[in-house]
Amino acid sequence: MRVQRISPAPIVGAALFLAACGGSDLTVEVLSDTPQGPAAQENIEVGFYPFDRDSVFDALDAQASSPKPEIPADMASTFEEIRTLQEQYNSKNNEWADGRDRLQNLSEQLQGLDRRSRDYMQRYEEFGDLEAQVNRLEREKVELFEQFTGMQESVAVRVDSFRIARDSWEEAAYSDYFDVEQDILKARKAEVFYDTTGVAGTVTRSLPGGDWWVVARVPTPRGELYWNVKVDPSAVDTLQLSSDNGEDRVRL
Repeated sequence: MRVQRISPAPIVGAALFLAACGGSDLTVEVLSDTPQGPAAQENIEVGFYPFDRDSVFDALDAQASSPKPEIPADMASTFEEIRTLQEQYNSKNNEWADGRDRLQNLSEQLQGLDRRSRDYMQRYEEFGDLEAQVNRLEREKVELFEQFTGMQESVAVRVDSFRIARDSWEEAAYSDYFDVEQDILKARKAEVFYDTTGVAGTVTRSLPGGDWWVVARVPTPRGELYWNVKVDPSAVDTLQLSSDNGEDRVRL
């Protein structure tokens, strides 16, 4: 693909509508959905940009010499099926692991009981029923594992081809991004800040006045949960990043 060099002036000009004055602390909390509910995410890199970086990528997309490669609909549908099967497998595996632990606990209890006692007979019967259930769950989880891994293998070649095409396109289309970013920062006399969330899933940064864009991403079964959220630190002292204000991106 031909690398198209672009003039950054229009993009830089669009980014310079921002004004900077004063300064404030901004705390960012990163949450991700889990089966138990939203959970704080540790060791997530958070970027603080004095301009909308996505608007720069949009401009580069528009000026690219060819359209951006998109995941084919049938491939996306297949990966939705794979994701569903993976979730079913994870749920079944957790159920099996819980049953196995209860089975082990019952086995230990039986070892300390008199085999002639009523308590022993009741627990022995319970052990047999639970053992049958655990064996059934094991068969079902193995079947689910084979289903989703088989589907992954069936599209592996297409996925590799798509990744090569996408990466080649991005390398050419976004080759000017860092030059544009540096021109914007130089014109604004500003800089980009990075930090990493701690055990509480938060990070606090002192920012100059004006609008800022908070950028972060968390891996998901589909790809990633991505944020590029505009915030004015002088008006908001805490920003919570969750699935409510993030973009669930499919990323192969």
